[in-house]
Amino acid sequence: MASTNHIVIPGQIIAATTNEEESFLRGHGTYLENMDDNPSSSSTANLIISSNDESNSNNNSNTDQGDHNEENEQPIRQNQNLISSTTGTITRTNKLIQVTQPNAIYAPQTGDPIIGRVTSLTAAKWNISTNLTCVTLPASLPLTGINLPDGMQRMRTSADALSMRSLLKEGDIISAEVRMVQGAGLGGGNIVLHARSVRCGKLENGCFVMVPSWLIARRKKHFIVLGCDNEKGFDGIKVEVLLGCNGGIWIQTAMMELEDMEESSGGIMEQVQKIRNDHAAKVLVMEERIVLARVRNAIEALKIVFCRITPENIVDVVKAVAEFGYDVVDMLRPEVVLKITECTRKRV
Repeated sequence: MASTNHIVIPGQIIAATTNEEESFLRGHGTYLENMDDNPSSSSTANLIISSNDESNSNNNSNTDQGDHNEENEQPIRQNQNLISSTTGTITRTNKLIQVTQPNAIYAPQTGDPIIGRVTSLTAAKWNISTNLTCVTLPASLPLTGINLPDGMQRMRTSADALSMRSLLKEGDIISAEVRMVQGAGLGGGNIVLHARSVRCGKLENGCFVMVPSWLIARRKKHFIVLGCDNEKGFDGIKVEVLLGCNGGIWIQTAMMELEDMEESSGGIMEQVQKIRNDHAAKVLVMEERIVLARVRNAIEALKIVFCRITPENIVDVVKAVAEFGYDVVDMLRPEVVLKITECTRKRV
C-alpha cells in the first residue's frame, strides 16, 4: 500500500476531477461533493494529488482487502470534489484514496510482530490480549504455532495439550507474529499468531511498556539493540528493545548470542531455549537496572509528547538525559520531559 506524509483536515479538498480520465475511488475518511456546492479553489486539491502521483509511481499496487469496504469505493464523477471527513494522512493505492487517522485502532497485517499477554487457555490454543489499555483485539496462539521445548518437529498430541500451562500460563507476556487475520472489516477480526521465530516466545527478566499503536511505525527490523556504539547514557550496556506493531514494547538486556543464530534444526532450537533460560535466571546488577529504567522512561517521555517511538528518538532522549545530568526518577517530570524531548520534536 502506498502512503504519503501529507496531512489533511476535515473539509479539505483532496482531489477534483473534470473528466473521466481523472476519476478516483472514494475510500475511508472521505466524501464527495459537487463543485457547484463548494466553490473552493481546485488548485490546492490538484497540488495534493500531483504530489502523490510522483511518490506513488513506483510503489506496489497490492493492498489488503480488509483495509476498506468495497461499497465505499465510489468513483468520482465529473465536476466533483473528494473531501476529507477526518484528520489524518492520505493513503493512496492506484485510484483508491483514503484518509488514515493518526490515532486509529491497530489494524493487524500478516507478518506484524506484536507483544501481548496470555489471558486464558482453551482447547489447543492460548488467548492473547494484544492491546492492554483500551479496546482489546481478539487474538489466539495455537499449540501448533510454537516450538516445543525439545525442538522436535512433530505432530502435537493430547499430552502436549494437557501440558500447555507448563509452556505459557495466564499473565505471561509473549512476542509473536501475525500469521493471518480471520474476518473482514476495518481493524480485522480474530488474529491468529505464531511464535516459531528465534525472537518469538515467552518474555522474561525485562520491562514492558504500552504505547498507542500509531506511535510505532512498521519498519524492516523491530528487534533492535541500543548502546552498541557506546552512546552516552547507556554506560557500555547493550539494551534490546522489541517494538510491537500493536503498541507493546519490551525492554531487556541484549542476548547477543541470538543475533547470528538461525533456526535451521532442532539442535539450534535447543540452544535458543538454553539461552532464554539463562537470560530468565540472570540477576541484573544495579547499573543494568538503571539503564533499563532510563530507556523505559525515555519511551514514556516520547509517548507523553506524541513522538514516534524509533531507535533514533530513544537514543537521542537517553543522550539528552545524560548530558543534562537528570536522574531516572526525574525524567517524567513535565518540565524535564519537554527539555529532553526537544531534539526529537524539532526533527518532527
